[in-house]
Amino acid sequence: DRTTRKIYWALVAGLPVPRMGSIKFGLVKSGGHGKGGEGEKMRLVHPRDVGSTPGAKHAVTDYAVLENLGGRACWVALVPVTGRTHQLRAHMAGIGHPIVGDGKYGGSGQENLGDGWGAGIGGEVSRKLHLHARSLSLTHPATGKPLRLTAPLPAHMARSWQVFGWDERDVPADPFEQAP
Repeated sequence: DRTTRKIYWALVAGLPVPRMGSIKFGLVKSGGHGKGGEGEKMRLVHPRDVGSTPGAKHAVTDYAVLENLGGRACWVALVPVTGRTHQLRAHMAGIGHPIVGDGKYGGSGQENLGDGWGAGIGGEVSRKLHLHARSLSLTHPATGKPLRLTAPLPAHMARSWQVFGWDERDVPADPFEQAP
């Protein structure tokens, strides 16, 4: 239903080019290494191979860069057009811009130390996953009018935004409304 939209905010490594776009890779579950399947994750499948890959499902994520840290990291808005397990995390990592703090999809390069994306910021940014369900827009069931519910940033992300000098009031509530 296109009248309902869930927008996530994330801090990702690097700067996606173009700054607004869609990621259309399919996803398939990749087995874990533990007894109970621990470590299971989603693997990207090229769109042309989804139909011939057992268990693969189409997945689409729209993204828009909201703020940029000189190409080292950026704040993005994400919309899962489809709703697959770990879709946002797998898609961002798959295009080379993993979500900060995502040890499962981002790997050890997601630490904010050394010469990775966070060199120069040191321990200022939490190692927790920087992914937040920011807003839900829908049509009010009784009035039929548009309704937007917004959630505040979790403390670790609010701290990161403060370190970077970002203010959530400086970006559009829905950057995809303005898209061509």
